[in-house]
Amino acid sequence: MRKHGPFICFLVLWLGGNLLFLERFPFVHSDEPWLAGLTRAMLESGSLNGTEPFFDLKPRFPHAIKSLFHLLQMPFLQIFGYGAFSFRLLSLLGGAGCLILFHALALRLAGSGAIALLASVLLGVDIQFIYASHFARQEILVLLAMLACFLLLARPSGKPRAVAAAVITGLCIGVHPNAFILAAMCGALFLVIRSGWRPVAAYAGITGLFAAAFVGISLAFDPDFFRHYFAFGSEFLIDSSLPAKIRETGPYFQRLYYRVSGTYYTPDIRPQLVLFLFVTALSAIAAIRSGRRFALPLAALFGIWAGMALVGRFSQPYVIFFFPFCYLLLTALLQGLGKTLAPLCLCACIGLAGWLCAAQVWPVATQPFQYEGYLANIAAAVPPGAKTIGNLNAGYHFANGALRDYRNLPYLKKNGLSFADYARDNAVEYVIVSDELRFLYERRPVWNGIYGTINFLPEMEEYLRTCALVRTFTDNQYGVRVTRFQNGGRDFAVRIYHCPRP
Repeated sequence: MRKHGPFICFLVLWLGGNLLFLERFPFVHSDEPWLAGLTRAMLESGSLNGTEPFFDLKPRFPHAIKSLFHLLQMPFLQIFGYGAFSFRLLSLLGGAGCLILFHALALRLAGSGAIALLASVLLGVDIQFIYASHFARQEILVLLAMLACFLLLARPSGKPRAVAAAVITGLCIGVHPNAFILAAMCGALFLVIRSGWRPVAAYAGITGLFAAAFVGISLAFDPDFFRHYFAFGSEFLIDSSLPAKIRETGPYFQRLYYRVSGTYYTPDIRPQLVLFLFVTALSAIAAIRSGRRFALPLAALFGIWAGMALVGRFSQPYVIFFFPFCYLLLTALLQGLGKTLAPLCLCACIGLAGWLCAAQVWPVATQPFQYEGYLANIAAAVPPGAKTIGNLNAGYHFANGALRDYRNLPYLKKNGLSFADYARDNAVEYVIVSDELRFLYERRPVWNGIYGTINFLPEMEEYLRTCALVRTFTDNQYGVRVTRFQNGGRDFAVRIYHCPRP
């Protein structure tokens, strides 16, 4: 215990410090109440066989993939209530778990408690890692599984460790649909450790059994699971050719470098990307002489990239998967500088990373348009149980089944409905509409990926003339979801209408 005392102190401070701004950084993304809303619906229905209640026209079909993630969220909902803090707390604990495993890896790599501690602090103050540890999505839990599998497979192991890694990978299928990225990383590690065919066969067989179980449950939920699931995936171009997917690598990192995003918060990680490029290149050279010390993290990086390329999903939040392994390589390289210079270099990196983190967290955490204010403005006019058409990013305010999201509206004509028909059929009492809809409509089809084709807007605006405007407020953060327009030179008004009873 004394040996790990400094790290435990850091971990406690890290957890306590992050709790102070857990709800304020990053801004709440609609993905968070999306996932949380499905968790609540499953909990209240007592079944995992269900879809999001805020989507009725937008095609959604039940499946068992990520069902474990919803089960993990449920106790946080029951203990802390339905809000951003509850679900972000799960991610924060996942981040703490990542730091524990990373510290164990750094200690094994460096053989020095001081170096391992400094490397862990460096990861802990990285802006991208803090972002992932606050974001109520699955990426930080997938990263936790990656580090656990790496820890298991990074030493000569044989079958028992391969079995444990397979169980972790199999369970991860129930956390995130793209657990294949984790499997690809493990496959790359097996190529480097050369443990023989038995561990590989054990890993593949057990992981395959888990995958078959999740697919079997999904087929029980939805006999057309394969057709529906691949149709959904085609929206993200996963059916593109392999060369096209591989070619997306450069543009992906270019978007991250220039902070080009749709609706996700994208921190400034240019220093890390440049550093990691040099670290990876130098480590590839060093691996020729030093073998496994550099080869294993490099194999992990290659496997993660290969998994993303094969799946065809280069999502902004996925970049966190690369960070711990790049920091392990940096630690290994700095060790060659000696016992005095290596800690000094790590301290310099910590200082720079900490400054970059504070410089980006502070403006977001202190900006005038905070999530609690957004929900308070809505709560001043709309009861939680009132049937409402609005933006899913306000989902934490509403009771289960009360909200209908904008993303249903592009499917009105396909279902033979007018906007008035839809409002009547859903007994809608309120409509919450932001200037964002008109703003995006005038720039169509550039932003059709946000809510779908906004061809419903003229009809919606005509219907709203029959409603009473009960509240208007300005919110330049949550009144617009496209990040390039948030907190810019244009104000976005949010209007709440009370609609006549049918």
